[in-house]
Amino acid sequence: MHTSGKVLAFLVVLLAVTASVLTAKLVQVRNSWTAKSVASKNKFNDISPKIVALQAQIDSLNNELFRSRELWGNFFFPVQTEVVNQNDGTVRVGVGSDNGVRDKFLMHGFETAEDGTSIYRGSFLPVDIQNNTATMKPNWRANPEEIRTWKTGNWRWRNLVPPGYVENFDKQLTTILKHEETLSDRVRTLKGQVKLLGEANAKLKLREAELVGGDILPKTESVNPEFRDGLVAAMAAAEEDRNQTLLTIDKLRREVRSVQADIDQMLSDNIELTKRLPQAGAANPLSVRKNESSVNK
Repeated sequence: MHTSGKVLAFLVVLLAVTASVLTAKLVQVRNSWTAKSVASKNKFNDISPKIVALQAQIDSLNNELFRSRELWGNFFFPVQTEVVNQNDGTVRVGVGSDNGVRDKFLMHGFETAEDGTSIYRGSFLPVDIQNNTATMKPNWRANPEEIRTWKTGNWRWRNLVPPGYVENFDKQLTTILKHEETLSDRVRTLKGQVKLLGEANAKLKLREAELVGGDILPKTESVNPEFRDGLVAAMAAAEEDRNQTLLTIDKLRREVRSVQADIDQMLSDNIELTKRLPQAGAANPLSVRKNESSVNK
Protein backbone atom coordinates (compact mmCIF):
# COMPACT_ATOMS: atom_id res chain seq x y z
CA MET A 1 0.00 0.00 0.00
CA HIS A 2 1.17 3.41 -0.72
CA THR A 3 2.39 5.51 2.14
CA SER A 4 -0.19 8.20 1.56
CA GLY A 5 -2.93 5.63 1.75
CA LYS A 6 -1.61 4.49 5.05
CA VAL A 7 -1.58 8.03 6.32
CA LEU A 8 -5.11 8.60 5.09
CA ALA A 9 -6.26 5.35 6.67
CA PHE A 10 -4.65 6.39 9.96
CA LEU A 11 -6.32 9.77 9.75
CA VAL A 12 -9.65 8.16 9.02
CA VAL A 13 -9.28 5.92 12.03
CA LEU A 14 -8.19 8.89 14.17
CA LEU A 15 -11.11 10.96 12.95
CA ALA A 16 -13.47 8.08 13.64
CA VAL A 17 -12.16 7.74 17.16
CA THR A 18 -12.35 11.51 17.63
CA ALA A 19 -15.87 11.54 16.21
CA SER A 20 -16.88 8.76 18.55
CA VAL A 21 -15.45 10.66 21.53
CA LEU A 22 -17.06 13.91 20.42
CA THR A 23 -20.34 12.13 19.74
CA ALA A 24 -20.26 10.69 23.24
CA LYS A 25 -19.56 14.13 24.70
CA LEU A 26 -22.25 15.65 22.51
CA VAL A 27 -24.72 13.07 23.73
CA GLN A 28 -23.64 13.77 27.28
CA VAL A 29 -23.97 17.54 26.81
CA ARG A 30 -27.31 17.12 25.08
CA ASN A 31 -28.54 14.92 27.90
CA SER A 32 -27.27 17.50 30.42
CA TRP A 33 -28.97 20.37 28.62
CA THR A 34 -32.10 18.28 28.23
CA ALA A 35 -32.08 17.62 31.99
CA LYS A 36 -31.45 21.30 32.70
CA SER A 37 -34.21 22.26 30.30
CA VAL A 38 -36.62 19.89 31.98
CA ALA A 39 -35.55 21.14 35.42
CA SER A 40 -35.85 24.77 34.32
CA LYS A 41 -39.26 24.07 32.83
CA ASN A 42 -40.37 22.38 36.05
CA LYS A 43 -38.92 25.25 38.10
CA PHE A 44 -40.63 27.77 35.84
CA ASN A 45 -43.89 25.90 36.24
CA ASP A 46 -43.37 25.96 40.01
CA ILE A 47 -42.56 29.68 40.27
CA SER A 48 -45.04 30.89 37.66
CA PRO A 49 -47.89 31.16 40.20
CA LYS A 50 -45.55 32.97 42.59
CA ILE A 51 -44.58 35.34 39.81
CA VAL A 52 -48.23 36.01 39.07
CA ALA A 53 -48.92 36.60 42.79
CA LEU A 54 -45.91 38.88 43.15
CA GLN A 55 -46.90 40.78 40.01
CA ALA A 56 -50.39 41.26 41.45
CA GLN A 57 -48.83 42.45 44.72
CA ILE A 58 -46.58 44.83 42.79
CA ASP A 59 -49.58 46.18 40.91
CA SER A 60 -51.45 46.60 44.20
CA LEU A 61 -48.50 48.41 45.78
CA ASN A 62 -48.14 50.63 42.72
CA ASN A 63 -51.82 51.49 42.95
CA GLU A 64 -51.48 52.19 46.65
CA LEU A 65 -48.41 54.30 45.96
CA PHE A 66 -50.37 56.22 43.34
CA ARG A 67 -53.26 56.76 45.71
CA SER A 68 -50.87 57.78 48.47
CA ARG A 69 -49.21 60.28 46.19
CA GLU A 70 -52.61 61.58 45.20
CA LEU A 71 -53.55 61.98 48.89
CA TRP A 72 -50.19 62.95 50.37
CA GLY A 73 -48.59 64.68 47.38
CA ASN A 74 -44.86 65.28 47.15
CA PHE A 75 -42.72 65.10 50.24
CA PHE A 76 -39.31 66.34 51.29
CA PHE A 77 -37.30 64.37 53.85
CA PRO A 78 -35.08 64.91 55.68
CA VAL A 79 -35.38 68.68 55.82
CA GLN A 80 -33.46 70.67 58.41
CA THR A 81 -36.08 72.77 60.20
CA GLU A 82 -35.32 75.47 62.75
CA VAL A 83 -37.88 77.10 65.04
CA VAL A 84 -36.90 80.78 64.87
CA ASN A 85 -39.81 82.28 66.83
CA GLN A 86 -41.45 80.44 69.70
CA ASN A 87 -44.23 83.03 70.01
CA ASP A 88 -45.81 82.87 66.53
CA GLY A 89 -44.34 79.53 65.31
CA THR A 90 -42.13 80.89 62.51
CA VAL A 91 -39.77 78.19 61.15
CA ARG A 92 -36.90 78.19 58.65
CA VAL A 93 -36.72 75.09 56.41
CA GLY A 94 -33.98 73.74 54.16
CA VAL A 95 -36.06 73.76 50.96
CA GLY A 96 -36.72 76.68 48.66
CA SER A 97 -37.53 77.72 45.12
CA ASP A 98 -35.12 75.14 43.72
CA ASN A 99 -37.32 72.46 45.30
CA GLY A 100 -40.56 73.86 43.95
CA VAL A 101 -41.60 76.02 46.89
CA ARG A 102 -43.64 78.97 45.65
CA ASP A 103 -45.63 81.84 47.11
CA LYS A 104 -48.89 80.68 48.74
CA PHE A 105 -47.59 77.10 48.43
CA LEU A 106 -49.19 75.41 51.43
CA MET A 107 -46.86 73.00 53.22
CA HIS A 108 -47.57 70.53 56.01
CA GLY A 109 -44.87 69.92 58.59
CA PHE A 110 -44.21 66.67 60.47
CA GLU A 111 -41.66 66.70 63.27
CA THR A 112 -39.79 63.38 63.29
CA ALA A 113 -38.43 61.73 66.41
CA GLU A 114 -35.34 59.57 66.79
CA ASP A 115 -37.41 56.38 66.72
CA GLY A 116 -38.87 57.30 63.32
CA THR A 117 -42.29 58.40 64.55
CA SER A 118 -43.65 61.75 63.45
CA ILE A 119 -45.93 64.42 64.90
CA TYR A 120 -48.10 66.57 62.68
CA ARG A 121 -47.41 70.25 63.48
CA GLY A 122 -49.94 71.80 61.09
CA SER A 123 -49.98 73.70 57.81
CA PHE A 124 -47.57 76.53 56.99
CA LEU A 125 -47.34 79.27 54.36
CA PRO A 126 -44.00 80.64 53.09
CA VAL A 127 -43.31 84.31 53.80
CA ASP A 128 -39.73 84.48 52.52
CA ILE A 129 -38.46 82.11 49.81
CA GLN A 130 -34.80 81.71 48.84
CA ASN A 131 -33.15 79.21 46.50
CA ASN A 132 -32.49 76.57 49.14
CA THR A 133 -34.32 77.93 52.19
CA ALA A 134 -37.71 79.33 53.07
CA THR A 135 -39.26 81.00 56.11
CA MET A 136 -42.77 79.80 56.95
CA LYS A 137 -45.47 80.76 59.41
CA PRO A 138 -48.38 78.64 60.69
CA ASN A 139 -51.57 78.91 58.67
CA TRP A 140 -53.53 78.71 61.92
CA ARG A 141 -53.51 80.34 65.36
CA ALA A 142 -50.61 78.64 67.06
CA ASN A 143 -50.48 78.36 70.84
CA PRO A 144 -47.15 79.62 72.27
CA GLU A 145 -47.19 76.85 74.88
CA GLU A 146 -47.46 74.25 72.12
CA ILE A 147 -44.82 75.98 69.96
CA ARG A 148 -42.33 75.68 72.83
CA THR A 149 -42.59 71.88 72.49
CA TRP A 150 -41.39 72.00 68.85
CA LYS A 151 -37.81 70.87 68.36
CA THR A 152 -35.29 71.94 65.76
CA GLY A 153 -34.17 69.01 63.59
CA ASN A 154 -35.07 66.97 60.53
CA TRP A 155 -38.75 67.35 59.67
CA ARG A 156 -40.82 65.81 56.90
CA TRP A 157 -42.67 68.28 54.69
CA ARG A 158 -45.56 67.53 52.32
CA ASN A 159 -47.64 69.67 50.02
CA LEU A 160 -50.78 67.56 50.55
CA VAL A 161 -52.38 65.57 53.35
CA PRO A 162 -55.60 63.52 53.26
CA PRO A 163 -58.74 65.61 53.88
CA GLY A 164 -59.74 63.47 56.84
CA TYR A 165 -56.36 64.09 58.43
CA VAL A 166 -56.79 67.86 58.14
CA GLU A 167 -60.40 67.60 59.31
CA ASN A 168 -59.35 65.75 62.49
CA PHE A 169 -56.61 68.30 63.08
CA ASP A 170 -59.09 71.17 62.60
CA LYS A 171 -61.54 69.54 65.01
CA GLN A 172 -58.85 69.11 67.63
CA LEU A 173 -57.66 72.68 67.03
CA THR A 174 -61.22 74.00 67.38
CA THR A 175 -61.67 72.06 70.61
CA ILE A 176 -58.37 73.43 71.95
CA LEU A 177 -59.34 76.98 71.00
CA LYS A 178 -62.72 76.60 72.74
CA HIS A 179 -60.99 75.35 75.88
CA GLU A 180 -58.50 78.23 75.67
CA GLU A 181 -61.31 80.76 75.32
CA THR A 182 -63.15 79.16 78.24
CA LEU A 183 -59.95 79.19 80.26
CA SER A 184 -59.33 82.84 79.35
CA ASP A 185 -62.87 83.76 80.38
CA ARG A 186 -62.46 81.95 83.67
CA VAL A 187 -59.08 83.57 84.26
CA ARG A 188 -60.58 87.00 83.60
CA THR A 189 -63.48 86.17 85.90
CA LEU A 190 -61.05 84.95 88.55
CA LYS A 191 -58.99 88.15 88.24
CA GLY A 192 -62.16 90.20 88.65
CA GLN A 193 -63.19 88.18 91.68
CA VAL A 194 -59.71 88.51 93.16
CA LYS A 195 -59.91 92.28 92.64
CA LEU A 196 -63.35 92.40 94.26
CA LEU A 197 -62.07 90.24 97.10
CA GLY A 198 -59.16 92.64 97.65
CA GLU A 199 -61.51 95.62 97.68
CA ALA A 200 -63.87 93.78 100.03
CA ASN A 201 -60.97 92.91 102.35
CA ALA A 202 -59.84 96.54 102.31
CA LYS A 203 -63.36 97.70 103.17
CA LEU A 204 -63.61 95.00 105.84
CA LYS A 205 -60.34 96.14 107.35
CA LEU A 206 -61.61 99.74 107.32
CA ARG A 207 -64.89 98.70 108.95
CA GLU A 208 -63.01 96.69 111.58
CA ALA A 209 -60.79 99.69 112.24
CA GLU A 210 -63.85 101.92 112.52
CA LEU A 211 -65.23 99.40 114.98
CA VAL A 212 -62.21 98.52 117.15
CA GLY A 213 -59.64 101.10 116.02
CA GLY A 214 -56.52 100.83 113.91
CA ASP A 215 -53.62 102.61 112.24
CA ILE A 216 -55.57 103.33 109.07
CA LEU A 217 -57.90 105.76 110.90
CA PRO A 218 -56.98 109.47 111.02
CA LYS A 219 -55.53 110.63 114.33
CA THR A 220 -56.25 114.33 114.11
CA GLU A 221 -58.13 115.95 117.01
CA SER A 222 -60.66 117.57 114.68
CA VAL A 223 -62.10 114.16 113.79
CA ASN A 224 -64.82 112.71 115.98
CA PRO A 225 -63.63 110.03 118.43
CA GLU A 226 -65.59 107.25 116.71
CA PHE A 227 -63.70 107.97 113.45
CA ARG A 228 -60.36 108.42 115.24
CA ASP A 229 -60.24 105.67 117.89
CA GLY A 230 -63.02 103.36 116.74
CA LEU A 231 -66.65 102.99 117.69
CA VAL A 232 -65.95 100.60 120.56
CA ALA A 233 -63.44 102.94 122.18
CA ALA A 234 -65.73 105.94 121.60
CA MET A 235 -68.66 104.06 123.13
CA ALA A 236 -66.50 103.02 126.09
CA ALA A 237 -65.39 106.62 126.62
CA ALA A 238 -68.98 107.85 126.29
CA GLU A 239 -70.14 105.20 128.74
CA GLU A 240 -67.41 106.20 131.17
CA ASP A 241 -68.47 109.84 130.87
CA ARG A 242 -72.08 108.80 131.41
CA ASN A 243 -71.12 106.82 134.50
CA GLN A 244 -69.20 109.78 135.88
CA THR A 245 -72.17 112.04 135.13
CA LEU A 246 -74.52 109.59 136.86
CA LEU A 247 -72.23 109.53 139.91
CA THR A 248 -72.17 113.31 139.95
CA ILE A 249 -75.95 113.48 139.63
CA ASP A 250 -76.35 110.91 142.39
CA LYS A 251 -74.05 112.93 144.64
CA LEU A 252 -76.00 116.09 143.92
CA ARG A 253 -79.27 114.27 144.60
CA ARG A 254 -77.92 113.09 147.92
CA GLU A 255 -76.86 116.61 148.80
CA VAL A 256 -80.28 117.96 147.78
CA ARG A 257 -81.97 115.30 149.88
CA SER A 258 -79.76 116.18 152.83
CA VAL A 259 -80.57 119.88 152.48
CA GLN A 260 -84.26 119.08 152.09
CA ALA A 261 -84.13 116.93 155.22
CA ASP A 262 -82.51 119.81 157.12
CA ILE A 263 -85.23 122.15 155.85
CA ASP A 264 -87.96 119.70 156.84
CA GLN A 265 -86.38 119.28 160.28
CA MET A 266 -86.16 123.03 160.74
CA LEU A 267 -89.82 123.44 159.75
CA SER A 268 -90.76 120.70 162.17
CA ASP A 269 -88.78 122.39 164.95
CA ASN A 270 -90.42 125.73 164.17
CA ILE A 271 -93.84 124.14 164.35
CA GLU A 272 -93.00 122.63 167.71
CA LEU A 273 -91.69 125.92 169.00
CA THR A 274 -94.80 127.64 167.73
CA LYS A 275 -96.97 125.24 169.65
CA ARG A 276 -95.06 125.98 172.85
CA LEU A 277 -95.88 129.68 172.70
CA PRO A 278 -98.55 130.91 175.19
CA GLN A 279 -102.03 131.06 173.73
CA ALA A 280 -103.75 134.48 174.30
CA GLY A 281 -107.34 133.62 173.55
CA ALA A 282 -108.35 136.34 171.16
CA ALA A 283 -105.08 138.05 170.63
CA ASN A 284 -104.93 140.42 167.77
CA PRO A 285 -102.99 139.27 164.71
CA LEU A 286 -100.45 142.05 165.01
CA SER A 287 -99.28 140.94 168.41
CA VAL A 288 -99.12 137.31 167.25
CA ARG A 289 -96.94 138.32 164.31
CA LYS A 290 -94.65 140.28 166.66
CA ASN A 291 -94.39 137.29 168.91
CA GLU A 292 -93.61 134.97 165.96
CA SER A 293 -90.99 137.41 164.74
CA SER A 294 -89.35 137.51 168.12
CA VAL A 295 -89.40 133.70 168.30
CA ASN A 296 -87.84 133.40 164.90
CA LYS A 297 -85.08 135.74 165.95
